[in-house]
Amino acid sequence: MTTKQRKQKIRDLIRIGVFSALWIAVSWIIGCTVGFFPPIMLALPCILAVAGTLILVVMLSKVNIPGGILISSFLFGICLFSMVPYGLMFLCTFAGGIIGEIIYGTIGKKSNTGKVIALSFPMFGLALGEYIPLCYMQEAFKSFYADRITGSVADSSMELINTPLVIVLTVITVICAIFGYLWGKKIVAKRMANQGGHKNEKIKK
Repeated sequence: MTTKQRKQKIRDLIRIGVFSALWIAVSWIIGCTVGFFPPIMLALPCILAVAGTLILVVMLSKVNIPGGILISSFLFGICLFSMVPYGLMFLCTFAGGIIGEIIYGTIGKKSNTGKVIALSFPMFGLALGEYIPLCYMQEAFKSFYADRITGSVADSSMELINTPLVIVLTVITVICAIFGYLWGKKIVAKRMANQGGHKNEKIKK
């Protein structure tokens, strides 16, 4: 590996770290502003899927090394470790990131469908990480939130959720991830067009 390649790799790793931090910060802001209302708490993975996928699309357009989805999902998931019992949000989000990275590395770079699927998996994992304990591990969830100020919100959410709703919300999360991908793709295309315009202006000068 040449010095130039090493520098490029370091720059890409820094970019992945920066965009991961942005994903975490945006999700934290959304969670803290609207996530304390039971109905919205249940829809939180859907909302976060839009922002998360958009950020990942822009990030991938700026890095050349593999591992962007994997690293970002790991870092994001770590921040969710203490949100539900047994660290399920971390485990599911990271598992989604692993699958997404594999899909992106095999078919995602040459196929828009592959990219959409790859970027949807971390969001799919995020949804499962919230809904599985909330719906199917309620006693553990109640014990986990017993001494927290958000315990009442968790209790109210558990009263609302059921298997059909889990299925519907998970599907909506994937749809929101697709929307986030399309939005992010437009942002990337606009940025590329602007960069092309600046280059043409320099050539003319």
